Amino acid sequence: EQQKIADCLSSLDDLIAAEDKKLSALGEHKKGLMQKLFPAEGETVPEWRFPEFMSSSKWKERMLSNVCAMQAGKFVQASEIIKERKDNMYPCYGGNGLRGYTYSYTHSGEYPLIGRQGALCGNVAYGIGKFHATEHAIVATKGKDISAKWLYYLLIDLQLNQHATGQAQPGLSVETLEKVKIYIPEDQNEQQKIADCL
Repeated sequence: EQQKIADCLSSLDDLIAAEDKKLSALGEHKKGLMQKLFPAEGETVPEWRFPEFMSSSKWKERMLSNVCAMQAGKFVQASEIIKERKDNMYPCYGGNGLRGYTYSYTHSGEYPLIGRQGALCGNVAYGIGKFHATEHAIVATKGKDISAKWLYYLLIDLQLNQHATGQAQPGLSVETLEKVKIYIPEDQNEQQKIADCL
């Protein structure tokens, strides 16, 4: 009976380990796809394009400020952020992604969020629906003819932490981010196709 219980629990441990490996492999696959679906440094088009866009024009060079408006979120007391979600609470995002839940919200819709302070500054989260963005997160509001989800993957691909300044407490400013050079497909359908694939 002891052995039967141990075998039962061991089989679950094996399954969890296998799922962890699968998740890790999928994460690596996604990273590889992103490298192929966005232009490499020095290139104006990605290595891979979907067949229906092969004859489309090259991606246009822009600055990040041309495709989205960026603004830091609003301060909320740490005591107002709760780990466990309760009724009428909204996700609260800070510099390192989801911090917990709060009764207030600052945004409604779909927005990429960039961490702007700390060792993990430059990491990108995605807020959907109503949520609170703290002052440690930069909210990127997509411009006209820009897919919000494509913008999210673009921001991840840009590895924004390389633009951080400061030693003890690295940080990103909106002014610095606005000047980051990017390439963009002008056809929103191509943006959406990339976003859907990822």
